Amino acid sequence: MKKIKITLTEFDDPKTFSLNQLKDWFPSGKFDRRMPWDCVKKWISTNRKYLDFLGILYSWGNDKGLILEASNKIGLAPIKNPYGGKVYGSITVKPRIGWIKISEILDSIEWRLKPDFLETEEPIMSEGVLPRWLKAIDTLKAIERALQCYLRGIKEIHEVKDNPVGRVNWNNYSTRNVPYGKWNRFSCTIADYSLDIDIHRQFKGIVEQIEKDLSGHYVPINVKRKALPTLQRIKKILEKVNLELPDVDKLKNSNIPPFYRSVYEDAKTRAVEYVSQSRFSIYSAEFFGLPWAIEMDRLFESWVEFWSYKFSRQMGANFYSDIRGNSKIRFLSLGRWGGLKDLRPDIIIDKGEHTMVIDVKYKKHLLYLKLGNFTRDILEEHRKDIHQILAYAGSSSNTDKKAVLVYPKLLKESIVEKAEVINYKNSNINLTLLKIDTSFDSSEFLEKLRSTWKNDVAKPII
Repeated sequence: MKKIKITLTEFDDPKTFSLNQLKDWFPSGKFDRRMPWDCVKKWISTNRKYLDFLGILYSWGNDKGLILEASNKIGLAPIKNPYGGKVYGSITVKPRIGWIKISEILDSIEWRLKPDFLETEEPIMSEGVLPRWLKAIDTLKAIERALQCYLRGIKEIHEVKDNPVGRVNWNNYSTRNVPYGKWNRFSCTIADYSLDIDIHRQFKGIVEQIEKDLSGHYVPINVKRKALPTLQRIKKILEKVNLELPDVDKLKNSNIPPFYRSVYEDAKTRAVEYVSQSRFSIYSAEFFGLPWAIEMDRLFESWVEFWSYKFSRQMGANFYSDIRGNSKIRFLSLGRWGGLKDLRPDIIIDKGEHTMVIDVKYKKHLLYLKLGNFTRDILEEHRKDIHQILAYAGSSSNTDKKAVLVYPKLLKESIVEKAEVINYKNSNINLTLLKIDTSFDSSEFLEKLRSTWKNDVAKPII
């Protein structure tokens, strides 16, 4: 059977898989066109865990086929053959704003938000990359086999001893020590048969790297347990060996005596493979190797919140956010009060007489409104978003207030829309409403915040 690969886009239109496509998901002769739904139910039952993990809805479109619809999650999961239960493909949900380097975004917000992983699952191959830690156990075992040869290096150590040991510099003793009464000072040269040689220093550096890689939360528990005994034995052997950072050239050029070469060459080869993986491969593999999922709206909100905080620090302003739990606007009851007791703005930045309230909306509405391509439902939802941000901003007693709705950037050119809020008495109430978009580009977003902070509404935001 050929490998099956299903690709969906979060919050996109449902995708229908025809009977001809579904036939390829089953072993030869196992898909009955007369009762396709019964066959598909067996496939769904086998893979329901992974569909639910990625938030994928499924339904049967009568004679059309199987309909799969992604939610707000992106990620990757295996799919298994309904006959035998073996992994025979993968299902990927990509972000609607285009593929982005998720790991770099999580790095940029210091991993304050983390993906969900199915850690009990076997790692799956995708995009030609596997996690580096998959090679950890084999690399550790190869290094341990080499160390069991007890290869030592011969190193000369020069020391002053109380008694003659090794090769003694008798000339120095008779001319410089004896005349001055230093009868018990001998300049000695001692041959040290030590484990502290170049190849072992490299091994120690690699073992330290493997230990660090295995500490990641995305590494399955069974892998950690299997590696731990070997790791501990190697660390004990190399306890007195100096540590060196792993270096591919040093590993390749290490000289090994012929009678130890075959064992050490295997360890060197595996160590070089382990070290040689690029940073991109390692970071990609953290996600493509294990089933993972992350909610894009939460990721976008966390990213905007993090860089808004960085902006507030640059401005010397106060910062409040729902993520940090300090942006709550409370309703003080003056008697009986039922229902809602507080509001929770996403972000508030406050300094002097200036207040900026930011509400993050991971929606396409700004694009639809810009192009005039919107329905009544979209317009109604947008109206509620406007009511919400105005209520948040209206709670500030400062004289300069800005209410900012932040959307994902879906076009090459930025969209920035501004309006002054005029009340029912036709008066300016010092409240500016803005709608802006941003990609996952911190420089671009910070510049938009700077331009917005004390910006005259008549001046364009660059």
